[in-house]
Amino acid sequence: ILDRSLAPGAPVSIPDLSARLGVSHIPVREALRRLASEGLIELRRSRTAIVAPLSVEDLHDVFRLRILIESDAVANAIKTYDDDDLTAIDEAWERLEIAPDDDAESVAERHVEFHRRLLKPSPWDRRLLDTLWQAGDRYMYLILNEVMALGPRDFREQHRPLLDAAHARSVRAARKATAEHLQGGMGLI
Repeated sequence: ILDRSLAPGAPVSIPDLSARLGVSHIPVREALRRLASEGLIELRRSRTAIVAPLSVEDLHDVFRLRILIESDAVANAIKTYDDDDLTAIDEAWERLEIAPDDDAESVAERHVEFHRRLLKPSPWDRRLLDTLWQAGDRYMYLILNEVMALGPRDFREQHRPLLDAAHARSVRAARKATAEHLQGGMGLI
């Protein structure tokens, strides 16, 4: 689902998956229930499933929750930054520059790395953020296609307020920069 080899709305066959993976139907059904709880699969009657369709409403729900949780997590992390944390954030920010031969997948990896460097989440923050990031991954490639059209410098510069807040170690600026950054991504779809 996340690598887009199963398209939104595609049927998911329990017997086919069981045969392909060489396991019984029981672990496949359990896995599908878990994916359904993460919003990636929709379970249907008659024990069938489909890949959850993409929707603007879903994207907005995911980003609304990310704004709440991620803004708070970044603000909490800023209070604990040391010089090594700032160096790692700087290095990740430098890697955000897009080269002409970059593909969306490599840009997405570097983008996630930068955002993860800003965080030092508690275990519960990490669990919730991982679920939200995974749900948002399906939209990330759509957003990155729009962003990559802006050009290398613009993409990296969109993250400068986050970098500046980190260096200022400003909780208020970090909350604001995180919320505005995520709202900006949401606005591209």
